[in-house]
Amino acid sequence: MLRFQALGSLRPVAQSFTKEVILLPDHTSTHVPRRAKKAWLFENGHIKSALEFGCDWDADKVMQTITSAFQPVVEGCRLQILMSCHNKLVEPSLTSKQTLGGDLLKKLFHQKSIYVRPDKVILSEEKESSCSDEDSSNTNKNDFKETLDPDKCVIGSVPDISKEVVSAISTVEVQCLSSNTPSISGGDEVIWCIDTKDICTNAPPISADNLTMSSVAAAITIDETPTLSSGTSVISSGYTNIFSIGPTISGTGHTPCFSASNTSEASHSPTQTNAPSTTYSTYLDLFEEEYLSDDADLQEAISRSLESSTNESDSRMTLERIMEQIGSRVNNDSIVRFNIIRRNVWDGTSRAMGRSNFSPEKKVDVKFTDDYGTSEGAVDNGGPTREFFRLCLHEIKDKIGIFEGPSNAKVLTCNSKAMKDNAYFYAGQIMAMSIAHGGQSPCFLSELMYECLQKGPDNVKVKTEDITDEETKSQLQSILQAQTDSQLQDAVEQAASLISLAGHNVRITLENKQETALDLAHWYVLQRTRAPFERFRDGLTSLGVLDALQNYPVQSKCLFVKAEKALTANDVENLFQIIHSERGSNAFQAECRTLAFWQDYLQDAEIENNVSLEDVLVFFTGCDSIPALGFSPKPRLEFITCSRFPVANTCENILRIPVHAVYTAFRSDMDFAIRNSPGFGRA
Repeated sequence: MLRFQALGSLRPVAQSFTKEVILLPDHTSTHVPRRAKKAWLFENGHIKSALEFGCDWDADKVMQTITSAFQPVVEGCRLQILMSCHNKLVEPSLTSKQTLGGDLLKKLFHQKSIYVRPDKVILSEEKESSCSDEDSSNTNKNDFKETLDPDKCVIGSVPDISKEVVSAISTVEVQCLSSNTPSISGGDEVIWCIDTKDICTNAPPISADNLTMSSVAAAITIDETPTLSSGTSVISSGYTNIFSIGPTISGTGHTPCFSASNTSEASHSPTQTNAPSTTYSTYLDLFEEEYLSDDADLQEAISRSLESSTNESDSRMTLERIMEQIGSRVNNDSIVRFNIIRRNVWDGTSRAMGRSNFSPEKKVDVKFTDDYGTSEGAVDNGGPTREFFRLCLHEIKDKIGIFEGPSNAKVLTCNSKAMKDNAYFYAGQIMAMSIAHGGQSPCFLSELMYECLQKGPDNVKVKTEDITDEETKSQLQSILQAQTDSQLQDAVEQAASLISLAGHNVRITLENKQETALDLAHWYVLQRTRAPFERFRDGLTSLGVLDALQNYPVQSKCLFVKAEKALTANDVENLFQIIHSERGSNAFQAECRTLAFWQDYLQDAEIENNVSLEDVLVFFTGCDSIPALGFSPKPRLEFITCSRFPVANTCENILRIPVHAVYTAFRSDMDFAIRNSPGFGRA
């Protein structure tokens, strides 16, 4: 999809990609080569692990590259590109207008290998080893005796073992086991361990590099093992099909160990394991390959599983932990002062942030100069600071001209003066500081804006509904709704200015109108504001807030996007710890009556416009919303008899309500106090 990017922020696009290409041996190949077959092809040069293709190549260039990679083996052959479908190889199903060029090849074989089948035999299969993986999986106890024949024993790629060793093993007979020893059934594995001095003192020891394993590796364990006739041991292990040669540790010392198939349950204590060897590592690679699949559905399921596991791990990081990490960056030993006039909060804020000694990590000290002139921030527990951040966020959202859209779903807009005054950067910093310094969360960004902060504008899809300007939205919707060429031409003429500003120079037709409209919407909402977005995002990097957003987007979302659930009376009521007089006293009875009045007052505030629940919060906390982690310290509700009106201490989050005998008087006095307390010192 076409994307319009601001100058200076263009990112390079990958024009090439690499794929594994597998050349099949003949024209009869119809199944995906696995394990030994694939290893055989690799050894004969029929697999290119990372063949490079260009996204802009046509089908002829793709086939020419594949042919050149396998020269001279495919000289004179016609090649056919196949893809895996579960265990079978099939030809890609394309329409008559499609060709297997570089771009389609990248999409079609996203997580698959490319298989190439010739029209004749170019590689003949050799006779497989008598002890291949397929044969070893079917080995049983009777076959093992034949395998031990000195003249027939061939073990993978292991060098010939002396006939004396094999002969000595074949002559070993199992003695009767005591009643305390587990019996050996027909399916149990018997591992003969013979001391080298009993076989051939001049024979060189068998190297660990000569290990050849079958498809399952089991840890061998030793515990009270039964003895064989030559002082050897019987060792049981976990269920496996295995034939191995290599050193192990037995009761008699360092011995070569021979074993055969189908073991039963593992015994008790573990034995010492051997250092991994090159041959054993090769075996593990082949073993792992059995479980790899070229099936895209399986690969996608695995990817989703891994992503789910990562998300589950991230979900253990709670919002409390995230906020704790952000808050830990605040330096309480240094102070930055804000001299604020409530009638123009942003003016004093931007002056303070423009000073050379300003740092968002310093503790905030707020002085409201239009009250009594007393600086409260240096000695309080956050009341003036919370009030400052609330007023600041309100101006950022609605007054300084950097956001547009619905009240609780804002997106950035272009404002040249704000860009010149660095307002986008300051706004990002204030939002980060409000989160870190205990203020309320800036929960007014749209879902689209939050996704942009998380993923970047280039990775976000925009719909015409995301456009806040009604005229622009109408122009693009007219393009989408056009049914004929004449209707489309009229819609394009109406949107000519937008199309020109976006730099869209492709002819708009009925076939590409939808793609064009979405590209224009993306440009208008995100790319048009790319420079302001970058500055705003830079401001959010303060105190690690942007990092937390990008690393833990699910947990951090509530800090920036307003929840659909509105504030309720129960939410406010549950904030408080209620402080009563002594139970049973006359004062206690009067307080219980007043508490019922308070609960009714909150219910009325939820549904009426005289005083809102947000106004109540502002009165005793300085915030108009509940912070993500609640208030600290926890709000307290107390009762007073010396005043008709409520009194609040926003530093300690204490609300003292008057004791009244009649609800109408209680409500009237509460409304008067809350509506007439715009600042600190007047509540």
